[in-house]
Amino acid sequence: MNKSLLLGTLVAAGLSLAAGGAAVADELTPVTIAIGTKVLDTSQANNTSLPVATACWKDEGLDVSFQPTNSSAAMQAVLAGQADFVLMGPGSAIKARAKGAPIKAVYQNMRKNFVFPVVLESSDIDSIEDFKGKKMGVVSYGAQMVAMFKGMMAAAGVDPESDVTIVETGVGAQAVAALESGQVDIWGTWDSQIATAENMGLELRRFTSPFTEKLKFGSSYFVRDDYIEEHPEIIAKVLRCVAKGTAMALANPEGAVRTHWEVFPETKPSGVSDEEAFARGLHILEVRSEFLEKGADEQWGEFPPQAVADLVAFMEDTGEIEPGLDPTTLYTNQFVDQINDFDQQAVEEQAKALN
Repeated sequence: MNKSLLLGTLVAAGLSLAAGGAAVADELTPVTIAIGTKVLDTSQANNTSLPVATACWKDEGLDVSFQPTNSSAAMQAVLAGQADFVLMGPGSAIKARAKGAPIKAVYQNMRKNFVFPVVLESSDIDSIEDFKGKKMGVVSYGAQMVAMFKGMMAAAGVDPESDVTIVETGVGAQAVAALESGQVDIWGTWDSQIATAENMGLELRRFTSPFTEKLKFGSSYFVRDDYIEEHPEIIAKVLRCVAKGTAMALANPEGAVRTHWEVFPETKPSGVSDEEAFARGLHILEVRSEFLEKGADEQWGEFPPQAVADLVAFMEDTGEIEPGLDPTTLYTNQFVDQINDFDQQAVEEQAKALN
C-alpha cells in the first residue's frame, strides 16, 4: 500500500496517526476529533486533509485523528470522553446543554445558514407559498433542519403540519432519486448534498427566506467544559490549524481538492474520468466555500452573539428546548485571538504550493 493510501485509510478509520506522518506518536499530544458526517468529501478539506498535509498539527505538537460518524454519536463520544472535539451543527449541542450537558462551542466553522429546500429546475414550484399540497423529502424527521423548514413555511403562510407532507428520504443517491423520480416534490437538505446532486446532473433551485437567513450559528467545533479549563492551549493549536486550512482552501480550491485526495484517496469519485472526478470535487468545495468565508471585519472561528441568541430563540419558539437557556453559556470566544495569531498572507502564499 502506498504512503498516501495508508495515511487516508488510517485517518478515516479514526486511528491514532501523527499528523504529517513522520513524527513518533509519543512525542506528540494525542487529540481526537469526532466529525458529524461519515463522508469526508472535499467539503471537509479545511478541517481534515489540509492541516494533515501541511503538517500544521504536527508542528503544533499534536497527533490528530478523526472519528467520522453521525452528529448524535459524535457528540456522545465527546461527552463520554472518547473524543476531544466534535464538529457538527449546533442543534443537538444546544438541546444537550439545555438538559445540563457540559458542552460548549469553541469555533464557528460555517458562518451562515447552509440548509435549503430545493426543487428541480423544471418544477412549477416558484415560491415557498407553492409548497402547499406538496411532499418534501428530508434526511430524518428529527433533523434540526426540519424545524427550520417548518418555520420558513409558517412565515410564508403555509401550515407545515397540514399543508405539506414531510417524509424521510435519507441522503445521497437515495434522496436524489426520490426527487428526480417525483416521489417527493421538494428536497430539504444541506449545501454539500446539493452540490453532490448537481454533480449527478440535476439542475436545482434552492429557496431561502429572511426567517432562515438570520440563523447564522452554523456548524461548529464543540468540547466539554472541563476540556476548556484543562487544555486551553490544545484548543487554540487545533483550531489555529483549522483556520489556516480554511484560508488555504479558499485561496487555492483546486490545490485543496488534489491534496484532499492525497490524504483520503478513497473519497475520490470512482467510475469517472480524472477530469470529471476533479470537477465534482471542486464543485463540492466551491459550494461549501460560500459558507466558510468571513467578512473583512470578522475573525476565524468567532461567534456573533446575536447569531447564537437568534438560534436559541428559534428553538424555544419551536418547542425544541424549554425557555430560559442563557445563549452565552453555549459558546466562548476566548480562543479567537490565539486562533487568528498567524500571517494570513503567508498562509495564502503557502496555499499556492498545493497541487
